[in-house]
Amino acid sequence: MFDSIALNVVISLVFIYSLYSLLVTTLNEIIASFFSLRAKTLEKGIKRMLTDNGDKVNSIVDQFYQQPLIKYLGEDNTKKPAYLTSASFSSALVHLCDDLAAGAPDTQAQLLTGIKEIKKINPQTGKFLETLYADASGDLVKFQALSETWFNETMDRATGWYKKQTQRITLLVAFIVALSFNVDTIGIVKNLSANPKLATAVVEMADKYLKASKASEVVPAKEADEQIRASMATAQKLVASNSDIQNANAVLGLGWNDIKSEEIFFSVLGCMLTALAISLGAPFWFDLLSKLMQLRGSKKVVETPTK
Repeated sequence: MFDSIALNVVISLVFIYSLYSLLVTTLNEIIASFFSLRAKTLEKGIKRMLTDNGDKVNSIVDQFYQQPLIKYLGEDNTKKPAYLTSASFSSALVHLCDDLAAGAPDTQAQLLTGIKEIKKINPQTGKFLETLYADASGDLVKFQALSETWFNETMDRATGWYKKQTQRITLLVAFIVALSFNVDTIGIVKNLSANPKLATAVVEMADKYLKASKASEVVPAKEADEQIRASMATAQKLVASNSDIQNANAVLGLGWNDIKSEEIFFSVLGCMLTALAISLGAPFWFDLLSKLMQLRGSKKVVETPTK
């Protein structure tokens, strides 16, 4: 079997990254749910679509969110939905135009009149909707299909906005977590390299961790309040006294108790490296840990000498 000191050090380090990245992922879920980041990103996308200036309060957006189809998707009447399908958007947009065009004789006239009412408040947005109306030749079904395509394209960009925001939050949370527990990559590598038995002990912990964990479990999407409670319970379990994190910390001696003043700078630098690593996410490190453990457990191929 492959059981070199270098491989054990790498496996131990990946194991630590896997544990802490799972904790960071859980904390991110708490932050995202508490501050309604998904709902706010969706609202930003809706504002970008229905207003000329998405940063300002606009009556059209307010009326859009008051449509029953949208309003009742939220957790309650005070909270806006975090997810919205393209079909729901196009249907709500048509109903919004109907409300704005009260008194119009038929559906086609209501849609066109409603678009003109939007154009009075948001000229550029109204002009774009008129273009969609013209492309659909006034047909309601075609207009909804074009609206759905428009919504999907905007949400693709909104997904990028959300990822950028969460990446910044993840990096900050990762650094705070690494600094709190003094998860110093430089110090860990030094200790494991100088003490092969310690590295072997951590690898054994990693092996038990893999056998007990089928996958890096991330809290599934739920309503905001339920999401926070579930994430808090997961976070508390991860840092409990008998958890894998605490056991690994005890073996490696992580913490700030025995740190000398002249070592603080290198510890902070090591924590920064750890933060960069664990910000890659729990699934990445869990998969890498599984592959490394398979490599360690694989048998060397011995060539049979030929006569």
